[in-house]
Amino acid sequence: MLDALPDALVLVNANGTVVNANTIALEAFETPGTALVGRGLLDLLPQFDSRLIPGSMRRPDHIDPRARTKPTRMVARRTDGSEFPVEVTSANLETGQQAYDTYGYTGDELLMLVVRDLSGTVDTEAELARSQRQTEMILRAASEGVVGTDTDGRIVLVNPAAAQILGYRAGELGGRELHTLVLHSRADGSPFPYDESPLADTLRSGRKHRVRGQVVFAKSGDQLPVDLTTAPVRDGDQLVGAVMTFTDRRPYDALVKEHEEAEQRHAEELERLAEEHAAELTELRQRHEAELGELREQHAEEIAADADRYAALGEREKDRYEAIAGRHEQLLTLLGDSLRGPLDELRRELAALASDDAGQLWPEANQVLHHLSAGYSRITTLIDNVLGYQRLDIGNEQVARTKVMLDAVVAAGVDGAVELIGPGRVQFAVHAPPIEAEVDARLLATALAHLVADVAGVDATGNSPVSATGGYLDNTVVVAAAQRGEVVRIEVRGPYAGGDPVHEPIVRGIVRAHGGVLQTHEVPGMSGSAYVLEVPIGGGAGAIAGTGAAEVAPVVPDARADAAGAAGAGNAVAV
Repeated sequence: MLDALPDALVLVNANGTVVNANTIALEAFETPGTALVGRGLLDLLPQFDSRLIPGSMRRPDHIDPRARTKPTRMVARRTDGSEFPVEVTSANLETGQQAYDTYGYTGDELLMLVVRDLSGTVDTEAELARSQRQTEMILRAASEGVVGTDTDGRIVLVNPAAAQILGYRAGELGGRELHTLVLHSRADGSPFPYDESPLADTLRSGRKHRVRGQVVFAKSGDQLPVDLTTAPVRDGDQLVGAVMTFTDRRPYDALVKEHEEAEQRHAEELERLAEEHAAELTELRQRHEAELGELREQHAEEIAADADRYAALGEREKDRYEAIAGRHEQLLTLLGDSLRGPLDELRRELAALASDDAGQLWPEANQVLHHLSAGYSRITTLIDNVLGYQRLDIGNEQVARTKVMLDAVVAAGVDGAVELIGPGRVQFAVHAPPIEAEVDARLLATALAHLVADVAGVDATGNSPVSATGGYLDNTVVVAAAQRGEVVRIEVRGPYAGGDPVHEPIVRGIVRAHGGVLQTHEVPGMSGSAYVLEVPIGGGAGAIAGTGAAEVAPVVPDARADAAGAAGAGNAVAV
């Protein structure tokens, strides 16, 4: 039965020691690893009056040992030392003997304490008190008048600003009918019925009202113009009253009047000044109009002169453009017709002589003729590629995209590079897995050929630079391709830095026409550079499944080791 009580129940013996407790007390005071029974009462309730313990020798005579004490708030301490607020009621349990007899205390009494946990209650009370203080401070600080009424329209709340505006003390307004007190008449002195007032409608219907220029009456009987607002006060769904707020318009009306008077004085002053300076203003206006006319004529002349100057400049730029276009057309004609035709004829004649069908030439002359034939073939190929790039750059030719295998394009680019740099100049390490891409195979192969020639260090004359150190210089050119997402990436590395003014513009122009990019990377510890060429796959299928397509080999300082790695991947060519 004791465990069913909602509060903690503790029994204390004459020594002030807890001898029994119900379940609620154990839950409230005990913590894991500690025990409540056997603890001293003052350890649990330090603020408890020790004189109430039955065995106390300081027990006053006027306290009935069997009386029940009033509920007292204090701080309780759990067995782990943590504290919480409680309300304590105590009483002595009756026994067959008197608690105190002629010879003193008998020692059989027990003290029963009912302990109620106030943790949540204290927080709620504190919050309510804080909220009430905050509301009071807001009402006191508000410059607007605030009056609250009950459902009968009687005043139940008024803030200092409202009392000051109306000329009352706050205590004089409590319980009085608000309408009868301050809203009984209109501005013209006619009666203002309660049923027609916004306050009455708010109390009837719960609607809000906002009225500008409403008249209220002060204690002195003076009319006070105010801006008035009424709003309902509800307790849940039930209407329990209304709040009327109002702002004194007298300072605002005074400012408006002062502003209107200032505007009137300003207008009068302007009129006086205008009359005094009318003749002067007319003279100034005429002089300004004359000056403005002169400025307009001068500006028109400057505009005409600028127009003539810009027209002459445009004619000069047009002449320069036509001259540049003429020189460009002349260069294309020279390369395509006047130069390339004779070169083809000369190459054929040299090739015929180099073949030496009759065996009349000595070996050295035959070797020279072969070299010249290869040089003229290289020059012819270079001229064709430059002309193709020029036609692509000016828009006479367009990129013809078809679905092709990338390994075939790379092979064609290597073959084209051999034509440009000559046989036996470099050796290649090629890694090009089967990747289907939608590109212009001829133009992309041309770009790869010039890129290889650029990093191989062979210029347009077919000559290679001499190593500054005089030592061994690896002449391996690495070409590696792979798919990266929706683009094809081709990396070309060689022993030289590249950047030839003939090769690089052709490569960048073709890559740009494909919608791709060309980037240059310096290789630490190597004399050469690495070019990375990227073009979109387009409608191609990309890497063919099951062919083992790999990523582009990373740039490493040792070109020979990288070339060997690329060759070990499956495609190595020495030319």
